[in-house]
Amino acid sequence: MASLVTCVITGATWCFCTAAASLLSSCCGNDKPSTVAPGASSGRKRSVLLLVLAIAIAFALQYGVAPYIVNIGISNYVTDAWLNGCDYNTDALTENCAGQAGVYRSAFSALVFFVLAAIAVTCKRTANREAWPAKYVLFLFLVLGMCFVPNEPLFLDVYLNIARIGAIFFILFQQIVFVDLAHNWNDGWVEKSDQAEAEETGSGQKWLVA
Repeated sequence: MASLVTCVITGATWCFCTAAASLLSSCCGNDKPSTVAPGASSGRKRSVLLLVLAIAIAFALQYGVAPYIVNIGISNYVTDAWLNGCDYNTDALTENCAGQAGVYRSAFSALVFFVLAAIAVTCKRTANREAWPAKYVLFLFLVLGMCFVPNEPLFLDVYLNIARIGAIFFILFQQIVFVDLAHNWNDGWVEKSDQAEAEETGSGQKWLVA
């Protein structure tokens, strides 16, 4: 009986490791050979995965690391850097400021990463789909390095204003994308309605109702 259980556990472990390795290879490896010209979607999945990683790190820094730094009661270079500019009278406001500082560190690291990625793509068109494991490591080192940077002036005075201006343009661009998506969606359904109507009278009405 023990041998049977061991075999089952070993088989399940092997299947899990194989699936995990396949997933990591799909997410982190090159999406095409370097001899194939890059398309519009080259590196898109890996970029989205990195954004998800940045969001997860931001949550971890805001709700995990920041409260610990505020309540640890030890003054050193890292805690002083995180609490720089967070001189409030209450612990709640100080913890909130430290949490926001954690988000700034993750977001600024993502900004630096994608700026460097854009420069790399300008120099080499296939750079966006190559060496993604190394890129993830670079991003993690960026986040780690930002933990030692004081909040002022880089985050509170410089990056915060850049993020505000960037958010305005992002919202405007997002509205344009949504309007274009709605127009394309409408045109596609009208075309399907015309095709269905040509095949059978009245069958295209369902597309117009939808």
